[in-house]
Amino acid sequence: MILKVTDFEGFAEDFGRVAKPVMDMSIYRDSFQCACGKSHWFDENIDIVCEGLKKVMVVCPENAAFLTSLKIKTFLMFKFKGFESLAGAHLQSQNEIDAVRLMRAEFGFFS
Repeated sequence: MILKVTDFEGFAEDFGRVAKPVMDMSIYRDSFQCACGKSHWFDENIDIVCEGLKKVMVVCPENAAFLTSLKIKTFLMFKFKGFESLAGAHLQSQNEIDAVRLMRAEFGFFS
């Protein structure tokens, strides 16, 4: 499956409502298709920008200009079944980079 990579505005609209990352993600380990075109391993080193309803927005571990929306797939809400990469964005402008920084600042991150 080819991941749909859009501009940041479309990506953010598609992601929908965002919230501060508070889920315990330590139980989720699997590879995911990144917006950069590569597959990466999801573990505690993955940078999570925000979360939505059963999904998270993550930063590419190799190139911070790429963001990916990952759906957390489960069976009966308890058994982890992997990730589904929903969409991606390639940050192209300083305004887009600043928008992500603002989101992170709102959620208590200062990177």
